[in-house]
Amino acid sequence: NFSHLCDSNEILLRIFKELDINDDKRISKEEFQLYKKILLEREKRFHRTSFEKKLTSIFALFDRNQDNYITRQEIRETMQNLGESIDDELLEEMMKTADTNHDDRISRDEFEKLLIELQSKK
Repeated sequence: NFSHLCDSNEILLRIFKELDINDDKRISKEEFQLYKKILLEREKRFHRTSFEKKLTSIFALFDRNQDNYITRQEIRETMQNLGESIDDELLEEMMKTADTNHDDRISRDEFEKLLIELQSKK
């Protein structure tokens, strides 16, 4: 039984009421543009939240001792646990790229910047 679901007329009426901000039973160009802007903001927030969740999960996977930093050893161990090997040269390149403050470890902020940079190169 799908009686708990709204029919299409109810959905359209709800959308219309949301669009008709000044309640004049019309949707002006300005109201439509404002609604479009609101929807885009919602989508951005959704994607940001989704990215934050993924970032937290991936960072936690590498941050084995949970000290909020990722070390060379943690990268090596995590990759081994995932069935992947990583050679010293690649590991050094990763550290050089990600460790922007040169403290020999990767902070969450550095990790986030790295992921954003990698994602923008796709």
